[in-house]
Amino acid sequence: MTVNVDDSEELRDRSPAKLGWPVPALEPAGKVPALPHVLPAGCAVGLDVVILARDEANIIGETIRSLAPAVGGEDRIHVVADHCVDQTARTAREAGAVVHVRSGAGPEGKGAALRWWLERTRRESSRRPWVVILDADSRVAPGFFAGMRERLGNGAAAIQARLEPDLSSRSLVPLLAAYSETVELKVYDALRSALKWPVRLRGTGMAFQRSLLEKAAKNLHSAVEDVELTILLAAAGETIQYASDTYVTDPKPEDQAGAIRQRARWLKGQLEILRDYRASILRILAQGPPGWSLLSSALAKPRTIVLGLKAAVAAAAWLAALRWGGMGWHWLAAIGSLSLGGEVAAYGVGLRFVESPREIAGALVRSPVYAVMWLKSLVLSLVSCDGWLRSRSAPAKDSSPEAASAD
Repeated sequence: MTVNVDDSEELRDRSPAKLGWPVPALEPAGKVPALPHVLPAGCAVGLDVVILARDEANIIGETIRSLAPAVGGEDRIHVVADHCVDQTARTAREAGAVVHVRSGAGPEGKGAALRWWLERTRRESSRRPWVVILDADSRVAPGFFAGMRERLGNGAAAIQARLEPDLSSRSLVPLLAAYSETVELKVYDALRSALKWPVRLRGTGMAFQRSLLEKAAKNLHSAVEDVELTILLAAAGETIQYASDTYVTDPKPEDQAGAIRQRARWLKGQLEILRDYRASILRILAQGPPGWSLLSSALAKPRTIVLGLKAAVAAAAWLAALRWGGMGWHWLAAIGSLSLGGEVAAYGVGLRFVESPREIAGALVRSPVYAVMWLKSLVLSLVSCDGWLRSRSAPAKDSSPEAASAD
C-alpha cells in the first residue's frame, strides 16, 4: 500500500502528539542495531529505492513508471520532494511512489534531504535493510536490482554501478562531459576494481547496507552528497565496490548553461569537503595508493584544468632541471611527466569505448573551451547560495491551489 508523507503544517497539526496519543521515543542513532552484512540464503529481503528530487515534475512520473516493473514485491520506491515549488510530489504520488514532502526551514540539498529521509523512515528499516539511490531522470539496466540485491546479500557494504552517459545533444559540452565520465568509469574505475581498490560514489546507481548509510549520513551537509559519503566511508575503512556488470543511465546537460550550473554545485561541494573533512582526508591519504587514487577521483576536479596544471608543473620542472640541475628537479619532472602521460594514455584508451572516436577526438582538440566553462562554474559556485544547482533550469513557482495541496 502506498503511504504519502507530507511535512506540511496541516499534517503536523494532526500528528499523534497533537491528538493526545502517546508518542514513543526514537532510539538514539548510535543504538540502532546493526543488521548483518550477509543474510541467510533464501531470505526475502526488500530494498528501498530513493529519489531525492527538487522541482522534477516534468520527469519524475516517467522515471517511477519505468522503475515499477523492475522492483520486487517487497521493495518500495520513495521520492523526497525537497522544497519543491512545482507538482513533483503530486506527480510522484500518482505514479505510485511513497512521497515525503520536505518543506519549511532547514538546509537544502541532496545530502540534507537524504539525512532527513533516513531519520523519518528509520523504524521501517528492519523490513528493508538495503537502500538504492537514483536520480530523478535515471533509467536502470535489465536485472539492475537483482544484481544490487545479490551483491548486498553477499555482504557488500556500498556499491556503485556503472553509469552510461545519455546524450540528448552532440554539441561540444555534452560530448566532453560524457567522454570524461566514460574514461573515469571504463578506464580508471575498471583498473581500480581489478586492483581491488575502492571507487568513488557518483550520485546515482548507488546501493548501501542501510545500517552503514545511517551512520555515514548523520552529518551530511555539503552540496555533493556522493563525494561526502565517499570520504566518510573510505575514512571509516569501508570499501565501495564497482558493479561494472550493470548500469544506470546518466543524462548529460543539454547546453553549456546547464553544465555550468551542475559543475558549480560540484565545485561548491568540493570546497566544503576540503574545508570540513581535513582529518578524514588525511586518514585516506594514510591508506597509501588505494586512498590516493580514490581522493584523486573524488577531488581532483575539474580534470581539464588538472591536466593543464600537470603539464605546467612538468614543463617548469624540466626547465629548472636543465638550468640548475639537481636530482630533486629531475625527480619532480619525471613524476610529473609520468602522471601527465598516464592521463593522456587513459583518454586515448577511452576512445575504444565510444561509438564515434573521430568525433570525440575532434571535441578533445577543442577542450580549452571546456576549461573556460569550468572557470565560469567556479565563479557561480562562489556567489550562489542555491544548494540544488542543477543542469535543468528551475521552473517558475506554481502558486495554483492544486500545487499547494500537492506539495
